Amino acid sequence: MTEKLNLVIIGGGPAGMVAALSADPEVASINLISNAAVGGRAGWHSLLPSKVLLTAADRHHQAGADIPPFHQLTRRIARLAEQYNGKWQERLEAHGVNIISGNAHFIGPHEVQIESPNGGVQTLGFDKAIVASGSTPIFPPALKPNGKEIIAPRFVKHLPGLPQHMIVVGGGITGAEFVYAFNSLGVQVTWLVDQYGVLPPYERSVVDVLVGVLVERGVDLVEGVAVAEVKAENNSVTATLEDGSLFAAEQAFIAIGRRPDLANLNLSAAGFDAETRALTVDEFGRTAIPHIYAAGDVTGPPLVVNKAWDQARVAARHATGRPTPALRSDVWVEAVYSHPQVAQVGLTAMRAVAQGRSVRERRLPFSALLKSRLLDEQDGFLTLCSDPDTDVILGAAAVGDHAADVLAPIALAIRLAATVDDLAAIFPAHPSLSELPFDAARFA
Repeated sequence: MTEKLNLVIIGGGPAGMVAALSADPEVASINLISNAAVGGRAGWHSLLPSKVLLTAADRHHQAGADIPPFHQLTRRIARLAEQYNGKWQERLEAHGVNIISGNAHFIGPHEVQIESPNGGVQTLGFDKAIVASGSTPIFPPALKPNGKEIIAPRFVKHLPGLPQHMIVVGGGITGAEFVYAFNSLGVQVTWLVDQYGVLPPYERSVVDVLVGVLVERGVDLVEGVAVAEVKAENNSVTATLEDGSLFAAEQAFIAIGRRPDLANLNLSAAGFDAETRALTVDEFGRTAIPHIYAAGDVTGPPLVVNKAWDQARVAARHATGRPTPALRSDVWVEAVYSHPQVAQVGLTAMRAVAQGRSVRERRLPFSALLKSRLLDEQDGFLTLCSDPDTDVILGAAAVGDHAADVLAPIALAIRLAATVDDLAAIFPAHPSLSELPFDAARFA
């Protein structure tokens, strides 16, 4: 019998868990090393808690539901995190994954050292490794949370309640989603965004719709100058912009970005450049050190879970000899779970301009759908982009109700190199929001 290869996966978040479940247990001994409970930061501290608040906000906007008291929301966060992450743990154990608690770092090209929570140390050799250690928030010293007046996503679930007035610093996905959530939960929001604007990687036309809606709902957007400092004193905060402007509130929420979490891995011992800030991977997830793979936020933007899962699955299958298609970054749907939602996939018009390419655009409003009218959710549109010569579908952007779901067929069309006519030939159930991309191919 052929001896199994030793596979080490560093990180117990979304990428690490999917990597472990995608590896072939007949071929490899699968070791998942996590420095926290299975589920990682996303499952316990950032993504899942934020989505509980966003779901409550959505129910309020879409169905007129009352906003639950905040303590009920925090209890739901705790309960859902236990249930959801517990199911992942069960799946991993059923797959034969050896889960090891501790902090791992490389001590050689084929060895890691693991420091357990009780102070013990063990060395583990490996034939192949997958780095899935996620990302960590960026907090300059002048914007560092204290967990009370100045908070970040991981503190939200511990709050006794929400303030009357909140300053939100940052125009990225996290900033935009929490601006929407706080505003919907009855908080007066002042949104401070630097010179790069709101959601800089996203198609401007869809972002403008979202910003217009949030401002109409009472969000005070101050855009164009970075925040230099946030100070807490006397149970309040003051934010100072680089031009000297001052803004005061009861609390400040900091969401100015994240970076790959590589600091404690001792990558140089494995053969990487000591200045490595993100792990570049090829179409099968391999890094510059071929027997070491990487997946998720450690590979850089976009920092979205579906990308992490895709990279993890491909890397683990390739590492353990399973057939797998190559990675395609143009099929990752990126979404902002606000109301309306903002989403994009593949080559949008803005990305085409940046690449010096041309695309044919077809735009159809949500109001063209009966389902949108039934739901009274007619704001927004979808823009479908195709090759002007072949009509092969290249990408899309959308703003509106369930925009992220609406773009799922476009991701599949891109993967299959489908044309606009191929899309037009499909008729989903009527009435449904899923009709939008197909109707755009037919009528826009």
